[in-house]
Amino acid sequence: MHKSALSNALRITVSFFLIMTVLIHARVAAFRCGTPVFKVGFEGAPAGMEGLAPSAPVHPAAPALPIGTERTFFAPDFRSMQQYTVRAVLRGVGEFCYVYVEEAEWEPHGRGRVTPRTVAAILRAFEEVTPAGPGGIYRTLTEGFGAPPDVDGNGRVILLLLNIRDAADGTGSYTAGFFNPADQGRGVLRNPGFGGLAIRSNVADMLYIDTFPLNINGEVAHNVIAHELLHLIHWGQDSGEAIWVDEGCADYAAFVCGYLSREHIAAFERRPSISLINWPDASGRAMPHYGAAFLWMLYLHERYGGVETLRRIVEHPGTSMNGIAAVLAEVGYRVTVADVFSDWKVANYVSDYVHVSLALSPTRVHRLGASVPGGDGPIVVSGQSLGEFGAAYLVFEWVDVQTASERWLQGITLGFSGETPAHDWGVHLVGYEEDVTYRVSEVLLTHAGTGSLEISGAVRRAVLIPSLHSETPRVSRRVATYDYSATRGANISFVASVLPNPVLPRYWDIVAVPSERLVGIAPTVTLMQGARKKREAQPMRALQDGEMYRYTFHLETGISPEVITWELFLEGRTVGEGVLEED
Repeated sequence: MHKSALSNALRITVSFFLIMTVLIHARVAAFRCGTPVFKVGFEGAPAGMEGLAPSAPVHPAAPALPIGTERTFFAPDFRSMQQYTVRAVLRGVGEFCYVYVEEAEWEPHGRGRVTPRTVAAILRAFEEVTPAGPGGIYRTLTEGFGAPPDVDGNGRVILLLLNIRDAADGTGSYTAGFFNPADQGRGVLRNPGFGGLAIRSNVADMLYIDTFPLNINGEVAHNVIAHELLHLIHWGQDSGEAIWVDEGCADYAAFVCGYLSREHIAAFERRPSISLINWPDASGRAMPHYGAAFLWMLYLHERYGGVETLRRIVEHPGTSMNGIAAVLAEVGYRVTVADVFSDWKVANYVSDYVHVSLALSPTRVHRLGASVPGGDGPIVVSGQSLGEFGAAYLVFEWVDVQTASERWLQGITLGFSGETPAHDWGVHLVGYEEDVTYRVSEVLLTHAGTGSLEISGAVRRAVLIPSLHSETPRVSRRVATYDYSATRGANISFVASVLPNPVLPRYWDIVAVPSERLVGIAPTVTLMQGARKKREAQPMRALQDGEMYRYTFHLETGISPEVITWELFLEGRTVGEGVLEED
């Protein structure tokens, strides 16, 4: 890594705090990137579109163009999913860029959308300085992540400022900019993401930047330019990367330049249970996914090696979590992506970041207490679902305020039961004794995917955080279901019956029915022969459904049933006992 890139990374730590107070509270427009439209259908395929390679043949360097040069570009219409032509004029020339402006958007007298002052501000941000410090967007990102392709041989990136023809999606978001991989090819190409229609290449290293409703005269426009430039660089390094990684790295690149897409983060705060890796087809639903992908990259930045690790992710040919796992191993971290995800999901809720402050909306809130209708339990919720690399945030609050002790959740057992395979689930509990004082515990799961944890201590609020994450992410958009519960074990009773097995000689069955359905928690049975414990067992899976439990035991020849006593336990408390033959 270049020394200048390292110094840029160090500057972020110092200068970012100076701008964070302003950026973190500023309302940023709900912009989205149009690049995913062109990547749908060929993620992981290095060729991408028919006849398209990551870079076209190198041509002799083009001569520098003068201000006023006219050019007609092919641009996509997101409403009709077809191309149209845009007549544009070169209004700004930098060492690393050409700034073309759609003729209809140009106002030379400073009263329109794009003015000479607009172009000057963009040139300054691209070439000279960003909120993170000197160097400009281009130097900061190329030194950190590598040079972009140069298919047209002019040594510059074209910034086309135009009013992007965007389709209304009803969400208030809009396409603020994009990079079109077709421009890296030649001739007529077919893009599976763009309706499979023919697309003419501009044969240029270019970014499309919106002029309305994007405030082209504000800093958010520079944010978009940094975001889209990383897409161009990323395409040159690894054209087959998954959309969520590509978008997360692009938002991270803007962060490296000192910009922050706060609206993306806010969208994730409102919907934190989305799948990190499954990018939605509809652009309007993608807003929280931008926030999730960025926060994942920011977490890797803060915990696993900073800009160097993110540079390797951009360069690595591996796709999605598989590529990230390979990079973490390369830089010396002995962790799995499942372990990192488990830590990340908790960090999101407790806002364990250096550079951002989060306030996630819970997936569901349960208020407990005698003064709350139904608040004395039990709580049993079934059939909830999570997507691959998704997490839920289930909050339990004790709301009675008669005495301090009555506000505690102490003694409540939280249970979980997930759809198999069990090893794909991770369940953690965050217990708050005060508003900011918390401790994190793991809920250990059985092979059947069940587990429980009794809350101890003066916990006033508890957050159960289940997550679904396999070590090798599925290609399909997997969704798995789970159940959870909150019960007070001391209030649960059982009706237990014992009888000889009607089919198998010398076998005995104990059937136990709880007074309320159990999730993630199951009673155990101990058999005693005199004062000596003979065996202990979990219920048979066939009848372990939370509403009835069956235990089957075999007695060796010569042992009389009347000398065998049994005892049923739940969380260490005896909830049933008797002699095998008494029924």
